[in-house]
Amino acid sequence: MLHFKDNEVHQPDPWGNTKVWTMAELLENHAPLSGEPTAVRLDALQKAVAWAKENPTDLSETALLHLDFWTNFRPKKISEQTFVFKRHDGDTAYQELTLNESGLFYHDRTDEAYASAPEPVGQLFSEFWFYGPRHPIPDLVLRKRLIERIKHTFANPNCPSATAHFELFEYPKKSLAGLSWTEGNHVRTDFINVSTIGIEMGYWTFRDPPGKPGLLSFENFLHHPPQALLWISPEIRAKIEAYLEKKSKSSPPAPLQTEPKILTPREKMELAEALLQDPNSEEGADALIALLVYETESDYWRNYVFNRMFKLRDNNRVQHFVLECLEDNNEIWFKKAADVLSAWGFFYGDTLLADRNLLLRLNWGDATANDPDFRNALEKAKKIVLKTP
Repeated sequence: MLHFKDNEVHQPDPWGNTKVWTMAELLENHAPLSGEPTAVRLDALQKAVAWAKENPTDLSETALLHLDFWTNFRPKKISEQTFVFKRHDGDTAYQELTLNESGLFYHDRTDEAYASAPEPVGQLFSEFWFYGPRHPIPDLVLRKRLIERIKHTFANPNCPSATAHFELFEYPKKSLAGLSWTEGNHVRTDFINVSTIGIEMGYWTFRDPPGKPGLLSFENFLHHPPQALLWISPEIRAKIEAYLEKKSKSSPPAPLQTEPKILTPREKMELAEALLQDPNSEEGADALIALLVYETESDYWRNYVFNRMFKLRDNNRVQHFVLECLEDNNEIWFKKAADVLSAWGFFYGDTLLADRNLLLRLNWGDATANDPDFRNALEKAKKIVLKTP
């Protein structure tokens, strides 16, 4: 359940953490309050719009463009309508897309889907407008119809956001050879496959077999900020762009101008994520670690920084930082660093770091007592982490 406090929205997650959104961030983000029901997200956005109209100088170009959209868009003029389509020629399964004043709702009508009776997947109108359909819509004519339907509701059809929608194009019909990737180890394997209608992605672990893959539309791939799609490496991105014969947009078109502003914590996080598309980037690691300055405001930032390090095993700057935490006098950071070592042992199959006896000896009580067993365990951990003899 969301909590509104002053000009912030507090969004708890299933793991006990709380993500804090400012009103400006709600308008800036490509998927604000992801995971919440569409109607709840829409209500929060309307509050953000009301706030932004009184504080326009605090907004980025992207946020101003989103504000322009919500100022001109009239959801009450959307009468409910359902479109039915197939993803593949000859496909027996079909998809439904329903428009109503709350947003767009995608329903997978396969036999499997009926058995599990899934809820439709919702999407905000602004997400669709700037970043494309959440699920692939192969028919270009249908995509054009949806754009025209939404644009028809604009109070001012000539406003800047009216022409800033996602690019409309015909999906290529050519060989998909070489557009499938698998990487991982015996613990977890990730895969990405380009299909004729979009990008399939997913993973499996040694405990769980591959499930039904997720689907990313080509429009989402091209229009989402790269840091929102971290599992797609720069090399893979370049090959998919070559297949589509189109370049990704780092952000939606932003014809509106605004004064430079100090980066918010979330913008700094997005900068760190962009740099960490190269997992070995020391600059990205420094940007990530710098976010710990905000831990006094919310433990979300501390949890985010250390949890992000779980997948940065080979980053030299992260390696040294984790070891520094084990030698410092900050109990919380010490325990978080020990969790990182444990995760490295699990995610990367590093049997030396998965040594339970070693991890048990790296405990706060022995560290503060300068216990010889702790010192020996720490020296052993250093050699394992830094991969030195």
